[in-house]
Amino acid sequence: MLARFSALLVVATVAVAVSASPAAASYGTKVVISLKTPAFHGKVTSGRSACVGGRTVRLFRKKAGPDTVLGTDRSNAKGKWAIPIGRLRSGASYYAKAAAKGRCRAAKSRVLNIG
Repeated sequence: MLARFSALLVVATVAVAVSASPAAASYGTKVVISLKTPAFHGKVTSGRSACVGGRTVRLFRKKAGPDTVLGTDRSNAKGKWAIPIGRLRSGASYYAKAAAKGRCRAAKSRVLNIG
């Protein structure tokens, strides 16, 4: 009985040691947005170069209820993206989001209000 208890104690100790190891690091991301008709342009930036390129960026228009997705692009190796737009709505607000990728965190741009 003592041998069985010792074996269980060793297994429990190993499980605690594995779960107590530090979590995988994640890296911050920032999304910049600007309007240069006929498209919204921007850049994904990060302190880690692997978090810049190949990021899915979505453009949203704020509205009552769920916001509307107006388009999607993938950032290039320098983090640049562009999403063409149709007619802008006066008084509308727009923003962009970069989806998480691996250990790179998701990010949201500031909101642009069109007057």
